[in-house]
Amino acid sequence: MRGWERALSVLEALGERGQAAEHGWTMDTELLPAHQQQVNALENQALVELAGREDRAEPSALEGRLVRWAARLTPYGHDTLAYAQSRPRPESTPAEADPGRQLVELIPSQMAALRVFIALSGRLRVPPAAGRGP
Repeated sequence: MRGWERALSVLEALGERGQAAEHGWTMDTELLPAHQQQVNALENQALVELAGREDRAEPSALEGRLVRWAARLTPYGHDTLAYAQSRPRPESTPAEADPGRQLVELIPSQMAALRVFIALSGRLRVPPAAGRGP
């Protein structure tokens, strides 16, 4: 498994377990140590948040034990999963431009990325920069 595939696998696990948990955190007993190490790397990319002492208090009380480690996705982590889980649609034939519009030609990879962005715009937790969204 490639590095980015492993990272997506860990993000998916955090997302699933976080949704299932009442408190939204994935705890130390729910991930293998190797995955916890991957989470630490993903924190450096702002895709994952690690719980501080105060954040671990609620899960510890709910679990009836001391939770030493907990993590959850950041909004950027959620968006990364949304992009990864979306597949670009097949390219369609170019339509003629309307009189009030300017034709812009993109290479296939740019067009695929644009289609994914437009399809996800309503589901993203971090909005696009001003003037960059549809």
